[in-house]
Amino acid sequence: MQTMLGPSRITRGAVLEPSRQAEVLERFSRDGYAMLPGVLSADEVACLREIADYYIDTPGAGGDRGYAAPVYTAMVLRCTQSLHRAFCDMLVREPFLSLAEAVCGANAGFCGQNVIRSDKGTAVSKWHIDDILEFPLPPEVPRHDARIKMPVFWFSFQIALSDIDSVENGPTQLVPGSHYSGRVVPEDTEMPIFEGRKPIPILCKAGDVYLFNHQLWHRGMINQSDRRRYLMQNQYCKAWGVYRFSAKDAICNIPAEDLRGGSERMLKLLRREDVKS
Repeated sequence: MQTMLGPSRITRGAVLEPSRQAEVLERFSRDGYAMLPGVLSADEVACLREIADYYIDTPGAGGDRGYAAPVYTAMVLRCTQSLHRAFCDMLVREPFLSLAEAVCGANAGFCGQNVIRSDKGTAVSKWHIDDILEFPLPPEVPRHDARIKMPVFWFSFQIALSDIDSVENGPTQLVPGSHYSGRVVPEDTEMPIFEGRKPIPILCKAGDVYLFNHQLWHRGMINQSDRRRYLMQNQYCKAWGVYRFSAKDAICNIPAEDLRGGSERMLKLLRREDVKS
């Protein structure tokens, strides 16, 4: 199947300059997100979209590996690392890997990779945090102290594979700083506010990337345009996190021959000791 789709066209990328990396990490810690414009080339974006479209539009093409499933009304292609070498290459493409190691440690692990595709009228539109609330507070404690750098057990790079440059295109909407709230997003709310900060849309172009703390209150706005919206996710975790997340989400099951020539670090992330780098 990989031969039909062609080889990976993902490049090695480049590590951020130290001062720029420090700036990105500081904003990520403070606000829960940080934007990196122009990370992927147009050819890389096209490669990833072609592969994602094929597997979403061809039921059963992934066999018992990756799969497409509706989440609310959007289509989510899950476990993409088990579908094509290009997705595996994305895990070690810079600046993803170096930033992941800066956030989660030198032995950072991999815990998930998806592509969300939203047509007109669709979105993962319910306000939520991902997974569980990790640092809950009792009612009498209003928030975590701003002087504390909140621990990060796992996080995502949100990778735009289409222009999502207006609210009509269905951007991610989030409440900055709400990872400090110690609470899940209030139920049945259309406008959650944390300390006076209202939700903002993350507008971006194809190839732009933003680091994203899953403890932020967030949702996908409904795509009201005729432009199909694509958002990919690379997810990394503390070294121990690979044992907490499901094997299907964190293990690569594509044939060994499709991984040959991959870096030792990529094979370690994918836990593929059967393949020689």
